[in-house]
Amino acid sequence: MNYSDALSFTFRDPNWLKKIAIGGAVAFASFYLGIVFIFGFFIIGYYIGVLRNVSNNAELPLPEWNDLGKLFVDGMLGAIISVFYFLIIGGLCALAIVGVVNDYMPDFERVSLIVLISVTTLVTLATCISYGLLQFALTGNFSSAFSLTGFLNIIRTDLGNFLAVIIFSIILNCILFFAGLAIFSALTNFWGMVVQAHLFGQYARTLRSPVPAVQSA
Repeated sequence: MNYSDALSFTFRDPNWLKKIAIGGAVAFASFYLGIVFIFGFFIIGYYIGVLRNVSNNAELPLPEWNDLGKLFVDGMLGAIISVFYFLIIGGLCALAIVGVVNDYMPDFERVSLIVLISVTTLVTLATCISYGLLQFALTGNFSSAFSLTGFLNIIRTDLGNFLAVIIFSIILNCILFFAGLAIFSALTNFWGMVVQAHLFGQYARTLRSPVPAVQSA
């Protein structure tokens, strides 16, 4: 995985400032103005577009913001994939924590176990959502996001790099959130999301042959 390329590729696009600024504005509207179900779809759709373009070796992987229909549909399906995994894994986490809270054990052990469950849940949730969006981006098939065969293929191909991208992305976005002083974190974390999409796009090249890329002007 080329992490330096993922961190620098946006700046090679002559229109990078406009594309990132629009993305940051859309992210701001989504997270700070409470219009998640309207603008959030475009953010997820853009993530899928970047991933797809990188996997196909597009010269300029950052999509333009002119095909809003495709971004919206891709993002809506991506959101459904994410919510599905969130409900399943989050539900299992909640049950586990309730079991720990109701168990008789020293407070230190209880707190430590709750923290361990929470961290494990975070990594598992990030893994499953990333897998689902990756599969959907590559195949364009909604049902492929839930394919056990595809997940086993990742385990067999290179699970280490897959998890490394997830951990790197979590750390990067935490840093970017604080670097943005919360107020500007919508912009900084949008860029972090684009970096993550690039890394998964690189990873995707090892999984399948290219599919048609979204063209950038």
